[in-house]
Amino acid sequence: MSQKSRRIPTRTCVVCREKRERQDLLRIVKTPEGKIIFDATGRIDGRGAYVCRVADHIGAGRRSGGIDRGKLENALKVEIDDSTVKLLSDAINLHIAEQSI
Repeated sequence: MSQKSRRIPTRTCVVCREKRERQDLLRIVKTPEGKIIFDATGRIDGRGAYVCRVADHIGAGRRSGGIDRGKLENALKVEIDDSTVKLLSDAINLHIAEQSI
């Protein structure tokens, strides 16, 4: 018998619209309670949006120092304030720093 190859899950980055493997993207979630949070596990309930790990997508190359808010708001169908963008950027940068160690 031949083995079937497993399908690798792919998702689309909301900023660059490029398809990548799910493990190569960062997930941001709007929970059922309406909170916007970074999902390091990829399993939190709610509406999710994926962003590449590219520095420009998560704020390092942006003047505002935050995630591309317009595209993220559109994907999550919610308005995001400055404090939430700052918290998301901090959580993502901390996660990336932990992964590189």
